[in-house]
Amino acid sequence: MPVARFGRNRHQAAPCPRCDTAIDPKIATSALAACPSCGQALVPVRVAGFWRRSVALFVDAGVLLLTAVPLHYAVVRATGGWFPTRESLSLTGLLELFATDLGDVLVWLAPLIVMASLYAFLFTALTGRTPGQRLVGLIVIAQDGQRLRWARALVRLFGLLIGALPAGLGALWIAFDREKRGLHDHIAGTYVVRAS
Repeated sequence: MPVARFGRNRHQAAPCPRCDTAIDPKIATSALAACPSCGQALVPVRVAGFWRRSVALFVDAGVLLLTAVPLHYAVVRATGGWFPTRESLSLTGLLELFATDLGDVLVWLAPLIVMASLYAFLFTALTGRTPGQRLVGLIVIAQDGQRLRWARALVRLFGLLIGALPAGLGALWIAFDREKRGLHDHIAGTYVVRAS
């Protein structure tokens, strides 16, 4: 059953997920909610906004900082790769990093990207939310209002990676989208909603 989405204002009309017709919130929140145009049954939800999702992201980043970074360090040291030292974290060292070949930087970041991707994918596929999203009361659902299946969670992960390439603009899209969805949500057909 598709979701009837409401942003910050519950009294604002939301579009039908099938035909995109504006739906009166009074109709969508009734027990037998259906789109007046196409007759599609609807489930009312409250979409999560940019700031709530940002807090969840920072919590997840903290978890990854405590777990994935030490694993990344171990993998890089075991393979004989480069790891920043105090000298490389100076202003001169940071400027040299910008002069480094992009391929070398991506190879160095590969273990961290893989671990962060597994974290996001597995938590979303298994529980519908990451620990950060659980802490702030959010859950990821499919457009039909159901829990994410593995394939959709994988598509969402690829959408996250694609959206991160242009300096994270795919996630910043959430702040300006009327449905509070990022590029990855549009690609995968998902919504991040309030769990309660």
